[in-house]
Amino acid sequence: MIPTKPGRARTRDAPGSMDPHTLQVLDFPRIRSLLAEGARAPQGEDLCRALVPLSSREAAAAALGELEALSALEPLVGLPPTGGGHRVEGLLDAARAEGACLALEDLFAVRDTLAACHRLLEYLEDAAAEGSALGRYAGRMRPLYDLTDRFERTFGPRGEILDSASPALQSLRARQRAVRERVLRVLEGVLRSADFEPAVQDEFITLRAGRYVVPLRTDFRGYLQGIVHDRSRTGSTFFVEPLETVELNNEAGVLREEEEAEIRRILVELTGAVGRAAPALRADLAVLAHLDALGARLVLARRQRAVRPVLAGDPVLDLREARHPLLDAQGGVIPVDLCVREDQALLLVSGANAGGKTVALKTAGLLAAMAYAGLFVPAAEGSRVGWFRGVYADIGDEQDLDRHLSTFSAHMVNVRDILERAEAGSLVLLDELGTGTDPGEGTGLAAAVLEELLDRGVRVLATTHLAGLKAFAYARPGACNAAVAFDPETGRPLYRLLYGQSGSSNALEVAEGLGLPPALIARARRYAAGGADSGAGWLRDLEAARDRARQEAEAAEALRREWEGRVAAQEALLAKAREERDAARAEGRAQARAAVEEARRALGDAIGRFAQRETTQQEAEGAVARAEAELEAVFPPPAPAFEPLPPQALAPGLRVRVASLGKDGEIEALEADGRKVVVRIGPVRVTVAPEDLHRAPAAGQGERRATHQGQARGRVRVEAEAGAADVMVLGCTVAEALVRVDRGLNRALVAGAEGFRVVHGRGTGALRRAIRERLAEEAAVQEVRPEGDAATWVALR
Repeated sequence: MIPTKPGRARTRDAPGSMDPHTLQVLDFPRIRSLLAEGARAPQGEDLCRALVPLSSREAAAAALGELEALSALEPLVGLPPTGGGHRVEGLLDAARAEGACLALEDLFAVRDTLAACHRLLEYLEDAAAEGSALGRYAGRMRPLYDLTDRFERTFGPRGEILDSASPALQSLRARQRAVRERVLRVLEGVLRSADFEPAVQDEFITLRAGRYVVPLRTDFRGYLQGIVHDRSRTGSTFFVEPLETVELNNEAGVLREEEEAEIRRILVELTGAVGRAAPALRADLAVLAHLDALGARLVLARRQRAVRPVLAGDPVLDLREARHPLLDAQGGVIPVDLCVREDQALLLVSGANAGGKTVALKTAGLLAAMAYAGLFVPAAEGSRVGWFRGVYADIGDEQDLDRHLSTFSAHMVNVRDILERAEAGSLVLLDELGTGTDPGEGTGLAAAVLEELLDRGVRVLATTHLAGLKAFAYARPGACNAAVAFDPETGRPLYRLLYGQSGSSNALEVAEGLGLPPALIARARRYAAGGADSGAGWLRDLEAARDRARQEAEAAEALRREWEGRVAAQEALLAKAREERDAARAEGRAQARAAVEEARRALGDAIGRFAQRETTQQEAEGAVARAEAELEAVFPPPAPAFEPLPPQALAPGLRVRVASLGKDGEIEALEADGRKVVVRIGPVRVTVAPEDLHRAPAAGQGERRATHQGQARGRVRVEAEAGAADVMVLGCTVAEALVRVDRGLNRALVAGAEGFRVVHGRGTGALRRAIRERLAEEAAVQEVRPEGDAATWVALR
């Protein structure tokens, strides 16, 4: 008794189903892997790797319709913008726990995923405006604008916690700044005092262990009483906290602890908001995953030059110029026509070894599986795939040594399972049925299996080398022989099917072409002639009659195609008119994109050349002005958003907007000639021309964004606190550069900046390495991040 294969259920399948074994032998898992390569979101990749044929013709047709809708929409608005998100499902579960506090990187992952969902929603709204059926998915998404605004109020562009995160945090930081200014005034007095001049090592203030200190010589105690917090690497400098600032530094430390507690409270509240929004975000992610997988299906279709198949209601196959998708990716595959008409129940393919019989069989099954899964198929337009109640396959050498099964026994296990499950309207693919045993017994067994399947109403595609099966196909109503074409002169297969005739195995020609000795081939021909099949003559007569019938059928088919061509020509005229309309629309978008890309390229080139000192500031400004002019020619600038100030209105203390920087500040001084104005923006003073100043917006006034289709939802523009001024060390030696970097670090710490940039250029890289190594040793430095090869961003704790 033949043992049952593990994992192969004997239950009947739902209509249109394919069991895992069939999908495996058809190489469908490799199609899923190719599909997953086009996914942009992890959720979409999961769907691609889990893709299976759908269980109903209606579901498969709907999936193909969506793919066709995206194919039409993509030239107008592109593929769905599904990238940029993360796997956050586990984080959403964690956020729903009472008192939970997600880590910063987890909150950033949720924020990025939320932003990806919002980008997709805007895309779907654009799709709806274009009249695409995909626009209906916009109604399945819930825009979580409140949660997005909360993230924007909480975090800055570099992940820092903003003052706007809560009124308490804003108040604490304001008190911190006030205490810091008081400490700095005392310490500046020490540095400038003549009494302490002999003890002062250098005139700067810095932080050590979270306390503001000044650098003094080792013999400072005769001049100043204080607490030593650190010393320099050389031991010649002590960093001292004067006694006058101890209480102020203590107060600053308490405020920092209160700030940390408030930040913790803010993150707990934000985590709670994420947990409350988890069900809506999961629903949005379901839509995102579906659209991402849909985009991956279109990417695969374009890569395979695939078309939408016609899903016929009847169990038929008409695959024109079909290409096996995996072989086609390797190049050089020859298309084949695969046809099982409505009046055919059996297509028996015979012919030469290595002639493409098994490839044809796999191509038919794999393209049917792809169509049922909502994928386009690599074939010619008009290809039809009928809806079969189930698809089953026994293909390839499945010898199982672990269970002591020979090749023949392994095939019989598969055939037994197929006989238990196949019913009317199913499709069965059988490769080399009846081989692996005595030819006479194998022929009889194979014919009995085929007869049983055909009597049930099953459609069968099979390959064989057995002459008895070829005769069976000639004698059986509804059966058709097909031969793989073979060139007897070159000894090479032609990889196409000749319907209505059976093919010879051409074993001797194939062996001769593979280089077996001529004497051996001649001996084989003598043995073959002595054992010739006496039925070969009447098989040839039958094939001649079939050839005449085939020629008449081909003539009728040519006439039908001629009329189809005329209809297609009229449809092409209509399609051309639509294409011209779409092309005009796409051309306008392309011109706008090209203008933006050219401006980006020009600006990047000008900045890079200036950073490398390959051009002067005047030349760089000229290049920027030209790029701006070219961009404004395509996009005329909008009307000024702020009211310009007349020169006579400028006065110290006036709040103004510096247009070139987009920042608000307060006028500190006017130069005597009136040509320059000194403006204080936070801790930074800038000197600008009067015409660059505009009237600042009223308190509380900010930019608001309008949601799509006029739904008003507020979005606060949050800008991070300005960093310290850039430290320029171009042209310096390593020693000079390190001195400048140390001073820049101290200035940034005193100013309370979040970081600063060191511009060192590319050069040989020695200066860049020395600076980054020095900064990495500083306790006050949180991160040293390259900004290209010419600059380094230094984030402070």
